Amino acid sequence: MNLYYEVGDQQVGPIGKSELQSLVKAKKLNAKTMVWQEGMESWEELGVFVRNWQGKEVQKDDQADPAPTSVCSECGQAFADEDMIRFQDSWVCAECKPMFVQKVKEGVSVTGVMDYAGFWIRTAAFVIDLFIIGIVNLVIFVPLGMLMPTSPDSPMALLSFMPVLMLLQYGIPAAYDTWFVGKYGATPGKMACKLKISVTDGSRLSYLRALGRHFAKYLSGMILAIGYIMAAFDDQKRTLHDRVCETRVVRS
Repeated sequence: MNLYYEVGDQQVGPIGKSELQSLVKAKKLNAKTMVWQEGMESWEELGVFVRNWQGKEVQKDDQADPAPTSVCSECGQAFADEDMIRFQDSWVCAECKPMFVQKVKEGVSVTGVMDYAGFWIRTAAFVIDLFIIGIVNLVIFVPLGMLMPTSPDSPMALLSFMPVLMLLQYGIPAAYDTWFVGKYGATPGKMACKLKISVTDGSRLSYLRALGRHFAKYLSGMILAIGYIMAAFDDQKRTLHDRVCETRVVRS
């Protein structure tokens, strides 16, 4: 088996059967990975390829009506579908089922390897968002500043504006994060860098979790920004607020 597979826009290979099983077990490949080998008319999904390949092997042994087979996402071995369980796009054999179920309970991603966004690309997205919010602040605060009373004879009138200023100062970034992350899974800065925020199973955040994640950022920033710097050393590139809210930032 001299098989090639796609990683992004790159083609990797050839690999043999044992390498294929190792890559599936390591979750670097899944049923949706596009593969090709000499003799095939076009690229096809790994799950489809395995079924066809197993069918050909069975036909060589003169056995009729081969049972559909799939690759176990945990051990990389091929089994009949009737002997496996399916969870979203993953197939799991009976032997790996207990470990797989435990991962699901713990919230570990079981839909394939996430391409976690590194520290510097996240920093670039953060700077873009700061720039956008800065422009929004100018549009709102400059006209508001013109309306504020400046007479020294009426200090209470000036103080009456302070709650409004505080509300806008914290409310604008909160609304910005919550709306974009809840609706699109990413802020404009992250969209520009082709990143998205997701929970451990790869799904999009709810508006409530997006709001909570925004305010959790203050925890990351108040300790000398160590909560942000954690992303440079964490194996899943998580910041402190990612850990608090059980989120991940991945390449889209």
